[in-house]
Amino acid sequence: MSFINEINTEVIGSWYIKARDQVNDPLFNDWDTFLISLMNEFNSHTNNHLVQDIVIRALERRDEISKDFILDHLLGELGLFPYIETNLSSKDKLRRSIFTTPQDEDMVFHIRQAEVFHRIMNGENIILSAPTSFGKSLIIEALVSSNVFNNIVIVVPTIALIDELKKKLFKYKDFYKIITQVNQDSDERNIYIFTQERVLEYNENLLVDFFIIDEFYKLAPTNNNDERCDRLNLALKNLYSKCNRFYMLGPNINGLTSGIVDELRCSFLKFDSYITVATNKRYYPLNLSGSDTVKDVERDTILYKIIESLDPNEQTVIYCKSPKRTSLLMRKLLGSSLLSRIHSNDSLSAWLSENFHSEWSLVDGLKHGIAYHHGQIPRAIGAKIIELFNQSKINILVCTSTLIEGVNTNAKNIIIYDDCITRTTKLDMFTFNNIAGRSGRMFEHFVGEVFILGGSPQEKLPLVDIPVITQSENASDSLLLHMGDEINEINKARVKKFYDQDTISTTLIMKHQGIDPDKLIEFANDLIKNRLKWNALMRWDGAYPSSLELRHLAKILFEYFNISRMGGGSVVSKEQLYVKLNQIIHQESDKDLIHSDFKYWYSRNPDYPADDSVHRIFNFKKNVVNYNLPKIIYAINDIQEETFKKYGFKFGDYKIFASKIENFYQPSAINSLEEFGIPSQISKKLLSNIEFENIESIDSVIKNLNNINVSSLDFLTDIEVDFVQKAISYM
Repeated sequence: MSFINEINTEVIGSWYIKARDQVNDPLFNDWDTFLISLMNEFNSHTNNHLVQDIVIRALERRDEISKDFILDHLLGELGLFPYIETNLSSKDKLRRSIFTTPQDEDMVFHIRQAEVFHRIMNGENIILSAPTSFGKSLIIEALVSSNVFNNIVIVVPTIALIDELKKKLFKYKDFYKIITQVNQDSDERNIYIFTQERVLEYNENLLVDFFIIDEFYKLAPTNNNDERCDRLNLALKNLYSKCNRFYMLGPNINGLTSGIVDELRCSFLKFDSYITVATNKRYYPLNLSGSDTVKDVERDTILYKIIESLDPNEQTVIYCKSPKRTSLLMRKLLGSSLLSRIHSNDSLSAWLSENFHSEWSLVDGLKHGIAYHHGQIPRAIGAKIIELFNQSKINILVCTSTLIEGVNTNAKNIIIYDDCITRTTKLDMFTFNNIAGRSGRMFEHFVGEVFILGGSPQEKLPLVDIPVITQSENASDSLLLHMGDEINEINKARVKKFYDQDTISTTLIMKHQGIDPDKLIEFANDLIKNRLKWNALMRWDGAYPSSLELRHLAKILFEYFNISRMGGGSVVSKEQLYVKLNQIIHQESDKDLIHSDFKYWYSRNPDYPADDSVHRIFNFKKNVVNYNLPKIIYAINDIQEETFKKYGFKFGDYKIFASKIENFYQPSAINSLEEFGIPSQISKKLLSNIEFENIESIDSVIKNLNNINVSSLDFLTDIEVDFVQKAISYM
């Protein structure tokens, strides 16, 4: 087995190769000559980004270097002040006082972090593009700790990042109320940590003095129907209309589309070569072609040899392109002889077995120091897995693109098992850099290792468009419609059809942002045609539609609103959607839902894995029931009301039903507590055994929980007590 290293000697020069090989050679010891050579190269001012790479690599062997004051001098000249260790000169002391962060006198900015922070504090708006290891989020904490802004809105792409950021900023709870739920009330000073959807839901009551958008590249659409992108653009528009002070951050990009910087009156900073962690990239080309089943034979052979070569105590992340691939690969690793039995995770393993399915591969994986993580896993379980990984109780983590979207880990090693981002779409340079950049970590691992099974991405980094600003052809009809009178003449022609039609009002269309207007109109047209036949099935209200009424709603959802696409294959027919909605209404547990699904598929295929049923239920509950269905049902409700009123018919009211569905027919606090780190199974126990003042108010529930001695609750097991205590510590 061989690998190809990424370095091109003709491009960077032989001195770098020689220096890198010396640092990597465990027998090398001529550090005086090495440092003098490195100093001379730095003084030439031609390849300082490569000098920086070598200096960081040398930090791995700092204990062997007698004259490390020279190393510290280079660190100072390169602006890597956090890494300076020896007795400080007066110059270094001055630097340290200038570059000390406002949140901690022992924490120091590197020079580029300090530049960004001080430019923002001086009134500049910044859009920052920088490598993953740059430390962009440290600037967020510094802005919070500066205490200059009364109300800060931080927009992140995932619930996992809400949880991570909330824990990081919890230390400022005496100065700010940290709000992560749309049903929490504001205080005098607030930090709102929201996804774009929550920004829009909370919009009327949102107080803003400064806003931050993390992973700003998601403002650029990835396809013609990128609804989350539309919502992020609308969130930016709404925030900017309230406050024009902001900081946007994200990974390396090529640049911004023309006009954005001027329109937003900001500065675009691109620090693509300023690294704080060095990376070794090793490529393992695949010789086999064909389906994944064929190529996986070769992939697995390479993967097993890589894992055997690694220190078993080091943290390793393996990237796969889909949730199904993560569980498949973990099952294969569990079937190999590479993993040893451990006992530190036995209590969690047993709890998962009891509450989900005994044959779920995560149950066995935890017993062998391996787990997987992706966006479908319940939020509290996903957070616990990351916690165990960072505590080295799990040493191998198999991930999907959740890795890209900022779940911070202590991984030294990244293995890119699939060189695709979806089915057969190859990783582009942008995505590749984001994954590879997760290797290594400041003060943890100065040098990260990246192993790529497949080819090197060839595409250039993207130009990021913000269509709500540029009104380019990337802007969807829905986004343009929501811009109202602000759109230009060319785009007015694009949305004219919505104003010219009289099927439904434009007010109704604009109310349901993020849902394709053409779908709304198509459904409304058919509702008008079938109003006599459909009215009896649609004039219901309340939380419990009849069987016929629910079947009809399932038909509408499936045939007009692409529910099958939203569920990742978890719903394949309107009849199946009806059955699953009935199960939710009757509050069937995750365990019962998984066992029912598994029994059905296993009877048809004895090789069917329990993991597939686990993922199917998780996907259905998260992506269909909790996220998409309520929004669509609210839109259907408004359309039937407007239409039936127009023709003098009795109309229905589905708002209570939509709200109940969103919370799985449980008190809303259960859904909210999941995000705070308490699995729904444990929340149900708490709410059944303890009297709460108001179980529909998460603020009230949090207040009650903080006054409870959790360890004395005899209806909770030890692992359940642990979940609750950790969650309360960040409430």
